[in-house]
Amino acid sequence: MEWYKKYDKIYGLIVSDLELIKQILVKDFNAFRNRQPRARSKKQIMKSMFRARDDDWKRVRAIASPTFSSGKMRKMYALINRCCEDFIDSFDKDVSNGMNEVELTRLMGAYTMDVIASCAFATKTNTYADPNNPFIASAFNIRNIAVWKGMLDTFIPRFLINNYIYRRVVDVGASGMDFFNDVTRSLIKKRKENHEKHNDFLQLLLDAERPEGDIREASDANEAHHVNEGKDEMKANAEAFTGVSEKKLTEDEILAQCLTFFTAGYGMTALTLSHCTYELALNPGLQDRLYEETKEAFNEKGEMDYEVLSRLPFLDALISETLRNSPQILHLQREAMEDVMLGNTGVKIEKGVSVEIPVYAIHHDPNHYPDPFTFNPDRFMPQNRDHIQPYTYLPFGSGPRNCIGMRFALLEAKLALAKISHSFRFSRVTDTDVPVVYTTVLFGSLKPKRLVVGVHKR
Repeated sequence: MEWYKKYDKIYGLIVSDLELIKQILVKDFNAFRNRQPRARSKKQIMKSMFRARDDDWKRVRAIASPTFSSGKMRKMYALINRCCEDFIDSFDKDVSNGMNEVELTRLMGAYTMDVIASCAFATKTNTYADPNNPFIASAFNIRNIAVWKGMLDTFIPRFLINNYIYRRVVDVGASGMDFFNDVTRSLIKKRKENHEKHNDFLQLLLDAERPEGDIREASDANEAHHVNEGKDEMKANAEAFTGVSEKKLTEDEILAQCLTFFTAGYGMTALTLSHCTYELALNPGLQDRLYEETKEAFNEKGEMDYEVLSRLPFLDALISETLRNSPQILHLQREAMEDVMLGNTGVKIEKGVSVEIPVYAIHHDPNHYPDPFTFNPDRFMPQNRDHIQPYTYLPFGSGPRNCIGMRFALLEAKLALAKISHSFRFSRVTDTDVPVVYTTVLFGSLKPKRLVVGVHKR
């Protein structure tokens, strides 16, 4: 934020000018199609959409994109809903047994763990009753990388990193990756042998084929992440995936996507839900608005239809403001694949240079969002959404390389918030940190030390 305020719209290799951001992410996408590589990334990780490069990324993304369409999310809705019901039932028992305070990151982490395990690996973790479940332990082995391990793996010279003894001692997340690979291979083998079909992420990847045309649906327009979309964005998406002839993913590529989906979806969605619930605890009026909106949306059986959930404006505004105020990705990074002139600035980005877009700083620029450090969901209500400038809201990135899992993340978060607000109230207590205290920021993520709030049943 200090650099963002002190310097102009281009400083160092960080770009915050909105037209130039559009150039990098959309108009000149092919010139900035890759993220900067990590020389020591594991071979499997390089097959994931997050790390894959050039034609490898293009092919995997093109084939996998239909997996995350609104239509496919609708098919997975029942599975997510069952996980959410288990979550609410478990939380209700805890509150009924006298729990009146809760640490939100643990609470929401248990929910997102169960959702991801069920939707990606057809595995019920029973995370609320069995926190030592091998599935959960393996997830923490990957996600909770100790700071010293991460720093060593990033900065130690390559000749030492590649040393077998070093890798055995400090091989970040290896056992966890092996566990998930074994689980996924076993599931694939079983489904092929028994001709089984499931409505989950793994099945969608097994069945995925390169689509023709646009996969968006009309219901997508109800969500704020579409503020950046226009003719240029649609053109860039069409051009980015031309020439892909392969129709299916290999088994290794499916393994890589499952692992990435798990590690990215578990932690980030949990933190978004945690921050949102924290803000509700500090703002009782917002809780009342959410309750009034959602109580009308539940049917007589206490259920909410997928289409109804996607059309709740305040719920969407609440999550959108959470993602603006507490984005899980602090900056976006792209590598120049050729020499590129940035607009009419006279600045040339040379091939191989990495450019960063400061998402957190842009989200907190008072020129874009008045009183930016105040939590105000009304910014994203339908009547105000047109005032949001394109490329000032980037929680999922933008352009052909945006977050492919954003629909899933939003669905998972919206359903949990709707149900939890229907049954519980949250409040500020003595142990509630105001403002939030953050721990060490590692590799572009922001992690709160704790998010403690009070809770009681409605």
